Amino acid sequence: MSYRPISSIWKNDISELIESFESWWIKLEQLIPKKGCDIFFRADDIGYPGKQFSTMVDVFKKNKVPLALAVVPAWVNQDRIQMLFETLGPDMSLWCMHQHGYKHMNKEKSGKKFEFGPSRDRNKMTAELTKGKQKLDKLLGSSMCPIFTPPWNRCSTETMACLIELGFIAISRCINVSPYPLKGLPDLPINIDLHTIKEKDPKVGIKILMNQIEHAVQSDYAGFMLHHQRMNKTSVKFLDFLLAKIAETPSLRIQDIRDILPK
Repeated sequence: MSYRPISSIWKNDISELIESFESWWIKLEQLIPKKGCDIFFRADDIGYPGKQFSTMVDVFKKNKVPLALAVVPAWVNQDRIQMLFETLGPDMSLWCMHQHGYKHMNKEKSGKKFEFGPSRDRNKMTAELTKGKQKLDKLLGSSMCPIFTPPWNRCSTETMACLIELGFIAISRCINVSPYPLKGLPDLPINIDLHTIKEKDPKVGIKILMNQIEHAVQSDYAGFMLHHQRMNKTSVKFLDFLLAKIAETPSLRIQDIRDILPK
C-alpha cells in the first residue's frame, strides 16, 4: 500500500487547533436545526492492522462511539482478520465491517479514478464483487454487514444494479455525487472529510473543515470520513476532542451507520 500524505491541517499545534474549534463550536451549535442532527463515522481502506489503525480504534473505544469500517477484500486474509478482531474485540457492537471495493485499484484509463466505473464489463464487475463479498462473508462471519463503500466514493449505475442482485442493502459514497442511487439501495453518504483535505495552507484547511461541518449539521445528518493511514499524533488528539465535544452537545446524536438506514 502506497504512502498516504498527512493533511496540512494536522501540522498545526494541537492546543491552537482545539482553542480555535472550542470558540467556533459556539457558532456551530447555533446552526444545528431544532430537530437536531444525526452523526456517523466511516473509516476507509481497512485491511492492514497496525499501529495507526489500533490508535484510531482506541479513540473510538474510549469514547464509546460506533465506527463503520470499510474493508478491502483483497487486502485481508485469515491472519490479518484475526489481528483485526484482536484489535477491535471483544465487544464487536461498535463496529460495522462492510465491503470496500475489491482490490481498491483504478480501472479507468482516463478521467477520475474508479474501480467499478463506466468502462468496466458487467460480468467482470459482478465476478469481482461476488468474490469480494464471499471472501468477507467467510472471514468476518456474522460481523459482515452488507453495505458497500466504493473506492474513491464513485461507481456506476451498473455497479449498483450488481450490488442489489448480490444482496447489498445500502451504499455509502460522498454527498451529491452521480449517478443517483437505485431504488432498493439507499445511499448513506459522507459529507465531512477529516483526513484527505488537500489544501496546503493549514489555516485554509481548517476553514474548509469547519465549513464542511457547518453545512453538514444543517442537513439531515453529518457523515465523517476517516483514513487511519493519514493520521498523526495531532489528528488523533483532535479526533478524541471531537468525539467528546459531539457527545456533550445534546442536539448532535451519534449513530451507528446501520441505525440510519431507511426504515
